[in-house]
Formats: sequence, structure tokens, C-alpha cells
Amino acid sequence: MAEEINTTESAKIKQKELEAAGKPEETEDLRQLLITAVEAENYEDKLKLYDKALNLDPMYLDTWLQKGFVLDRIGRSEDALACYDRALEIDPDHLGIKCLKGFAYNNLKDFEKAIECYDEVLKVNSEDIFSWYQKGSVQENLGRYGEAMKSYERALEIDPTDSLIREKQMKLLGTIYKKGTLTDSPDSNFN
Repeated sequence: MAEEINTTESAKIKQKELEAAGKPEETEDLRQLLITAVEAENYEDKLKLYDKALNLDPMYLDTWLQKGFVLDRIGRSEDALACYDRALEIDPDHLGIKCLKGFAYNNLKDFEKAIECYDEVLKVNSEDIFSWYQKGSVQENLGRYGEAMKSYERALEIDPTDSLIREKQMKLLGTIYKKGTLTDSPDSNFN
């Protein structure tokens, strides 16, 4: 009972502080909006909730990341990049944002920019297995099989137990053998 009174009094005090600061009553809880957005099944509903959250706090990094991720998933990669750029203004050293930008550029088929994003991460953290894997995948999309193989090999040096990367490497080897070429390899006699 005493706890309920303290909670009510705290809410009244907070409201008075908001009024004194000239801010309207905050009727939405930012974290609850984000939880609801994550649970929403419809991407458009998610986007509406992220916009509401950004109206409450435009400096909340996770909202920009989640909104960008949803936009990229529904094929609006240019808009996703704008969200990621905004997030980088808030936290310029956040490596995860740079990886997400790499995804978006890959979806836009701007493979060179995607590689640049992964390289930015790898300059800071050369042990980032995810960036090595994604870089290899993009290089493979460009037909640069030797470079892709090196990226996968580097990722496997970091984590030799990663079965997804090993599978990707095996598929690439199959592609190389079918095409009979590894022209960009420093060991062009590989075949």
C-alpha cells in the first residue's frame, strides 16, 4: 500500500517537473513502444511505432537501428541507410551500424560500398568473423572468388567450428570447380 502511494507521488512529481520544464505529459513509455514494435507482426505497424518512439526521443539509438532494419527488410534500403546514418551521428564508433549499412548496400547491389562498410569494421576489429563472412559473400556476388575464398578462410581461422562459413566455403569451391577458374587468385595455377 505504501509502495502504491510512493509510485503515485513519484508520478505526480515527475508530471510537475515536466510541466515546469514546459514539456507536455509523456503518455507513451519509450521502452514499451519498442517492445510492442518488436512483437508486432506487420512491418508497417512496426514502422509506425518506431516513428512514435522517435518523436519521444530522436536520440534513441536502438530505435534508429530497428527502424532501419525493418526498412531494409521490406526493400526500402535507401531509407534504411538514412536511418543508419542518423544512428552513426549519435554513435559514430558503433561497428554494428556499419555492418547493417553493408547489408543495405548489398541489397541495393552496391557491392563495392558494402565491402567498404565491412572493411571499416575490420580495420577496427580484424577478428570480426561476421564481417569477414559478409565480405566474402559480397566478393562472391561480384565473381571475385579468390578474394571471397580468402575472406572465408580468415573467418575460419578465427572460428574453425563455424559450420555456416565452412558450408559457404564448400559451395564456393564447387562453383570454382564448375567454372574452372579462380582468375583473381594469387595462385592462378590452383585449378
